[in-house]
Amino acid sequence: MKFTSEVTHLSQKGLGVARNEEEGISYFVFGAWPGDRGEFEIINRPLNNKKYGYAKLLQLISASAQRQQPECTFLGSNEDSCSGCPWMIANYESQLEQKRNRLIYAMKRIGFETRQLNVSNVQPSPHLYGYRNRFQVKTDGEKLGFVVEGSHNIAPVGDCMVLNDTCRNLLKGMLASLPREDWLPGTGYDWNFIDLDDDFPAELIRLNQKRPFKQGNTTQNEWIKSWLRAKLKENSRVGKVVELFCGSGNFTEVIAESACSEVIAYESGLDAIKLLRAKNLAKVDARPVDLFKPFIWKILRKRIADADTLVLDPPRAGLKNMKGFFEHFIALKTIYYISCDPETFARDAWAFSKKGWSITEIQLVDLFPHTPHVETLAVLKK
Repeated sequence: MKFTSEVTHLSQKGLGVARNEEEGISYFVFGAWPGDRGEFEIINRPLNNKKYGYAKLLQLISASAQRQQPECTFLGSNEDSCSGCPWMIANYESQLEQKRNRLIYAMKRIGFETRQLNVSNVQPSPHLYGYRNRFQVKTDGEKLGFVVEGSHNIAPVGDCMVLNDTCRNLLKGMLASLPREDWLPGTGYDWNFIDLDDDFPAELIRLNQKRPFKQGNTTQNEWIKSWLRAKLKENSRVGKVVELFCGSGNFTEVIAESACSEVIAYESGLDAIKLLRAKNLAKVDARPVDLFKPFIWKILRKRIADADTLVLDPPRAGLKNMKGFFEHFIALKTIYYISCDPETFARDAWAFSKKGWSITEIQLVDLFPHTPHVETLAVLKK
């Protein structure tokens, strides 16, 4: 079924939203931007709530004033096209505006009065291309590329312009080595994955081995570290710091430089903790702990009860595990929350607000241009 409509806004996942007035149903559309008018084809019947479905853009009748021609020739919505940079269809100013909208909508939806939050403009990335310092590709030994959104298909690519020079050369080297029998997937698997970053030598490439996490945009990561350093310097009562989801110490180094008395750093991955311990940071005690384990705050109570400051940089799931949190972090005065997901940040911030915490600052940062991703840096005070 086809229909003609205008894209009015973007969904929380960054897809265009076009309403079919005949049905009274709105459809999510890849490769569409607010202000686009086009002909759409329904590709998925309404979801369980019967208010939304999925459609594809067949023909653009009139383009949004913010629309632009994508620089990447591999971007698209077909079965063999890469969907990794879906917002490359729009100019950068409008991308930043929509990222800010994502956070504001998430906060409003959870219950915040957003006019009182003073959400900053998004700190832009100085580099729109060549910024990524890490990436993951999939290969079946014949093809190598990125998985198409919502499928198990490999979108083969000949290049990736958002990768930095080191990562781009790693990609080109792997492409030149195809086909490879030793990269054939095992029985029952569609492909193998290869995790790479700009610290990894090409001769050590291995299949299906995760690399330690690192922020994907080096320049913007340094900006975030500078922000955290400044916030800690402004705080006259940093005291004892607990850091949750510390990884291999990206922010731990900044915390250890501050006027804190000590740092207790927790992370689930033992390999990351080993890397952090190898840095021999003064005042830092790094420990491997599953922070999503039931009753974890009760288990850690002796270590966290007298903490003055909390720094957390969780995965997309957010803090999530709140049972017993407030009962055992009893001395906290300041929280620095670094979030990679607006929805889970809003959920966690709402839980904090219900316990008397106030958000005193929200700073947004663009780590990944041409994607819906936005980083939220927040300060909460009791």
